[in-house]
Amino acid sequence: MNNHTTRSQFQPPFRPEAENSDDFTPFCLPTTELLPARLKSDRQFATLGPKAAYAQPVSSRRLVIGPRFALPGKLVRKKRILLSLFFLLLASVFFIWFFLSARTADVTLYQVSAQDATPYISGGGVIFPQQQLSLSYPLPEKALAVFVKVGDEVTPNQPLLKLDPTQLNAQAKQLSDDVAAAHAYLASVSASGNASAIAVAQQQYSLAKSKYNAFVAGSSPLLLHNGNLISPMRGVVTTVNISPGEVFAANMPLLIIMDESVVIVHVKVPLANLSQVHTGMQAITTPSALPDLNFKGTISAIVPQADPQTDTFEVWVSIENSSKTLLPGMSVFVRIQAAGRALVVPRPGILSPDKDAVAFVVRNQHAYVQHVHVAGEVRDELLVDAGLARGDNIVLVGQYQLRDGQAIRVQSVEK
Repeated sequence: MNNHTTRSQFQPPFRPEAENSDDFTPFCLPTTELLPARLKSDRQFATLGPKAAYAQPVSSRRLVIGPRFALPGKLVRKKRILLSLFFLLLASVFFIWFFLSARTADVTLYQVSAQDATPYISGGGVIFPQQQLSLSYPLPEKALAVFVKVGDEVTPNQPLLKLDPTQLNAQAKQLSDDVAAAHAYLASVSASGNASAIAVAQQQYSLAKSKYNAFVAGSSPLLLHNGNLISPMRGVVTTVNISPGEVFAANMPLLIIMDESVVIVHVKVPLANLSQVHTGMQAITTPSALPDLNFKGTISAIVPQADPQTDTFEVWVSIENSSKTLLPGMSVFVRIQAAGRALVVPRPGILSPDKDAVAFVVRNQHAYVQHVHVAGEVRDELLVDAGLARGDNIVLVGQYQLRDGQAIRVQSVEK
């Protein structure tokens, strides 16, 4: 028996003749308008039979193979979900930030006051003698004796060296003879009337006379007395470069004398303090090797030239040194006093006092950032000359957790 049937041989699973019987209740499907296209086709197949169903035009039938996927619609829904999650996250971050910003911080305040204070302008420096003389002689000579040694204190007109008078007198006689000979030659050629010869003779005479005058000036009583080279100042001998019996060259440094009764400190001061430093201001000097000693001095000069490598300028501070404690060449630390009224603020009340200093000023229960200028310091207090006013309340404790404009709750106020 052939189990395979063709479409023309297919019979529906009910008897058509039974439709007219009283016992038959026809099978009814839901209204086709409420069914999908695939189910509409199935209803037609069931009610009309295979021939009638397939007899419809192809355009009126819809062939559906497997489920239909609406890909564009799903992508849109996925994008909407992602955007919703993003905006939800952004709103959460904003809410957390707003909550933290609006949080009230507990702080302790300090009320700023104006007091008599002494701000300091600081800098490092080196000590120099007030006066230093390098003694020399303008002519070659022989030293017969040396009367001083390093460390000796000398006074004006005190003999330092004894020069050889024989050689000195011989030089003087030789130069004098050269002048006389040049003058005699000039007189002889002047009678001849030769202009060129007269010009040459005149030049020779002028040169000989200049050498003699220079010798006389070098051996004048200001430097030489009875054959001795004398000291022109009071001070201490720090260098001796000549020995007895030695012949020295012209202008050779023979001795160095320093006046250390007053010393000058050359201080390097930041250029930012240029307008605050004036001559006559008081300064306190502390040697690096003697940190327990302080010496008072006065600014005697300001050198108007900047050092491009350190952004500093030089200030000279004069210090009395009768005790001879300060020696040339010592390194020192100098504090220049600028007395006056300033706003005194405890150090914790100023953030970054060395650079870009700021403070939190309280107004209407909120803390605001205020830039200030620190002019100096006294022990554990800072002197502020700009940015604050007398009576301002600044945050003293709790400022490191504050933000600009944050609400605060005052625990106490110090004055």
